[in-house]
Amino acid sequence: MGRLSNPPEAVTAIADQGRSEQEPPPRTSRPPVAPTETRRRAGPQEETGRLSNPVQRRLTGAEIAQLIDRYQEGASIDGLARLYAAHRTTVIQHLDRAGIARRRVVRKMTDESVALASARYKQGASLAVVANEFGVHQR
Repeated sequence: MGRLSNPPEAVTAIADQGRSEQEPPPRTSRPPVAPTETRRRAGPQEETGRLSNPVQRRLTGAEIAQLIDRYQEGASIDGLARLYAAHRTTVIQHLDRAGIARRRVVRKMTDESVALASARYKQGASLAVVANEFGVHQR
């Protein structure tokens, strides 16, 4: 029988497991653990989960001012997040608090060129061919 299998008939007795009746049960230094409780591993605790003990780094006022200046000079949010070892949402929050309007991604294709590319794809051209014709990446 497997550990998680359901026996076909009710169990009436538990097997002896090698102890004689005259032998007292072994003494343990700890009280028995209830089946629903989890046992802790000995030694240092392992990190679990993707966000266990994340390192938090607070930017100084000077760093925030530099971050804002670099963004206004053209640096990307992701680039600034890597540079300052902060999450991209932290960078966005600092920009929002400073009242800096975020740049939006400029579309490389107009509505007309998207319609032409779509028609070209429907005619049977591959994405790579269509992308090459319009000077954009195929994704």
